[in-house]
Amino acid sequence: MRCSFFLVPQVRVISRSVALAALSWTSMCAAQTHTASTQVSGAPSGVGQTSTDTSHCEQLAASDPRMSPLQATCEFALTYLGELPNFICEQTTTSTGSKWITVSKAEVRFEQGHEHYSKVTIDGKPIEPSSLSASAMRFISQGEFGSDLVDLFKPPIVAEFKFRKDGRLGRIPSLIYEFHLATEQNTFWALRDDRGVTLHPEYEGELWLGHQDGLPLRLELRPVHLPEDFGFASAEITIDYREIRIAGLGTFRLPSSSEATVCEIQAAPQTCKTNSLVFHDCRKFATKTRVIPDVPQH
Repeated sequence: MRCSFFLVPQVRVISRSVALAALSWTSMCAAQTHTASTQVSGAPSGVGQTSTDTSHCEQLAASDPRMSPLQATCEFALTYLGELPNFICEQTTTSTGSKWITVSKAEVRFEQGHEHYSKVTIDGKPIEPSSLSASAMRFISQGEFGSDLVDLFKPPIVAEFKFRKDGRLGRIPSLIYEFHLATEQNTFWALRDDRGVTLHPEYEGELWLGHQDGLPLRLELRPVHLPEDFGFASAEITIDYREIRIAGLGTFRLPSSSEATVCEIQAAPQTCKTNSLVFHDCRKFATKTRVIPDVPQH
C-alpha cells in the first residue's frame, strides 16, 4: 500500500511518504528531497529587519489574569526566529513501526530565517535527494524550527485558548493551556492522505509554559473529527522546548526534541508509527571565503 500523510502548517509539511517537517513516515513508501529550504512566514528573518508588531498579543490577557503568560509566549513566538543567529545543529530521528526501526540523521542549518537540510543518512548510509526511494527510507523529520507557534499567534489570533491547570513538566513548574482551532478558522494547517485528498480540519492541543517566564516548554497538536473515509485515523505531535547552548554564540530557547505518531485507518488491528527526533551538537555557522588576489599578467 502506498501511504501519504501531510501536515502543512504554512511552510511545513508532515508526510507519511515524503519527509518534510515535524513528521514523515512510510510503511514502504516513496520519499522526496531532504535537502530542503523553508522560511517561516510571518516571522522576521535576520538581523536588521523591521521589528515585528506584537501589540495584538495583549488581547490574550485582557479578560482573565490567568491568561497573561500567553502574552509573553505570543511575543516570543513572533520574534524569536528573527532574533536567532546563524547556527547548525545535528538532527537524529528514530522511526519505529511494528516490525522495524530506522535511524536517520541530517545536518540542519538555520541561516537568515531559513532552514537548510543536508548530509542526510539513513541507517548510516548517505542518501542523495535524487536517489531517495521506498527501499532507502522509512521516514525523516525536519521543520521543528518552523511555524507552529507563529501560526498560533500571528494576527488575527483565531485559536481559542483556555487555562487548564498548574502542573510540572519534569521538575519545572508549568502552566497548561488548552487551545482549539475550528475548521472554518483553520487556514494554515492542512492534512493530505495518500489519495491526495486535502483537509483543513479541526485541531486541539495543549501549550505548556514556564510558570516564571511564560516561555514555551511543550506544544501538543492533534487533528480531531477526521472523516471516516479519510486515509488515516489519528495523528499527534509533541514538541519540547528548552534552553539550548549554541557553541560560540550563547544559550537560546529552542525546540529540543519532538515525538509524532500516526495511525492508519485501513489497518486491522490499527497500526501506528512513531517518529522521535532530537536536536544536538548545535554550533555557530560561519561561511568560509577564499580571497584570490589578482596576478599581473606579463
